Amino acid sequence: MSFPIPEGDAFVAAWNALERRDRRRVRRLIHLGRRLADGREAALGVAYARFRRGRLRWRLFWLWFIPGMLAALLAASRIHPVLVGVVLALGAQAAFARRSLSRVERINAAMLGDG
Repeated sequence: MSFPIPEGDAFVAAWNALERRDRRRVRRLIHLGRRLADGREAALGVAYARFRRGRLRWRLFWLWFIPGMLAALLAASRIHPVLVGVVLALGAQAAFARRSLSRVERINAAMLGDG
């Protein structure tokens, strides 16, 4: 069965129709790069990822991320060596979430009926 991916107002209505707990679960699974439970959630997850990828912050990620990481590493190294590890871990988490958002359609293609 093929599930259409909602766009625009249809996405907003479908997203807001989910319970808060389910919206949070879908967001977390997408950011972790995991498959969603069923085709309906997969379609919403793909639409959510498309929405996030369309934002300016995502499109200019490497432009602000690299200088921000360098500044954070410099500040953390002056405060305490343990903070350098914390900054690196947070940076890795942000880069991994960005990668997962890029892969959502491929991960959930089988549930969407595309493959």
